[in-house]
Amino acid sequence: MEYYNIMIIKFLENPFIVLFVLLLSLNYSYFLIPKFPKGIPRILALSPIFYILYFFPWCFSFAFLRGILSFFITWITSFKLILFCFNKGPLSLCKNPIDFILISIFPLKISKYEIFNEKSVRNTFNKPIYDVKIVDREYEISEENSIRKISDELISDLKIPRDVSRKYEIFDINIFKRYEVEEIFKQPYLATSFRDFWGKRWNRYSSKMLRLTIYDPTNEALKNLSFLGKNTSNLLAIVSTFVVSAIMHELMFYYITCGLCLKSTCEVMWFFVLQGICISCEKFFHAKNWVIMDARISILLKRIFIVFSFYFLLVLPVVREGKNTCEVTK
Repeated sequence: MEYYNIMIIKFLENPFIVLFVLLLSLNYSYFLIPKFPKGIPRILALSPIFYILYFFPWCFSFAFLRGILSFFITWITSFKLILFCFNKGPLSLCKNPIDFILISIFPLKISKYEIFNEKSVRNTFNKPIYDVKIVDREYEISEENSIRKISDELISDLKIPRDVSRKYEIFDINIFKRYEVEEIFKQPYLATSFRDFWGKRWNRYSSKMLRLTIYDPTNEALKNLSFLGKNTSNLLAIVSTFVVSAIMHELMFYYITCGLCLKSTCEVMWFFVLQGICISCEKFFHAKNWVIMDARISILLKRIFIVFSFYFLLVLPVVREGKNTCEVTK
């Protein structure tokens, strides 16, 4: 088995072949997977694609690049495809293969502004038009008169009733704002708790994928167990999410260190398991209204704990075991 794995990696060392295989895999996922019943049948049909995504980072020599690709391709793309198997997640909103490929690979999402596609406009106004961006809140900018002029011209050209135009405030045709970049970090140094740090500020992109793929379904499944209360189900779902996050981060460091990280003491995995336990304890104390120390001291100690645990359990293993080039890719 190892011989075949090495042969596959050697074959995929050509970057053009790698790109072609990735695009072919995503097109297969977009066009053929929806023909299968949602759920397990789709996951089984995607198993060859997951295998390809697992090998993808090994096709590149530099450790930093392997780490980046293992995050965006091996981890996040795989999770997006799993959600797609259940008609959930960002890929379920894609209406064409270009959307599907871009959102699969990059931290992008369909714009939050509602977009009128040709079909919906035909049904509403009985006339096909280009994609129109609609605002669902007041749009306040200095060029309000220009925006109103564009809106009036658009309404006139499309023969849209004025009452409808006022309701939606149609003002701009702009297909270039079809996508929004996913926010990854949001001032993590201002975190006031473990939940605030991991849930709202640090790597929000992976947190979102973990919530959709692991936390939400686990929490829903545990809630259906009568002997578990709501709080217990929530705490177990949190711990489960961090265990999966630990495994995926361990896999990332496996790529970066050429497989040496998993032969050590699994510091990376224990770091995330420890963070999950801390969040569960914090949530439990909050539910009981237990206050042990002053809030300012508590925030300071939590920040110090995160920094020190990050350094000793994440940074040091990479510094100790990291390799820029693996033997198999030489």
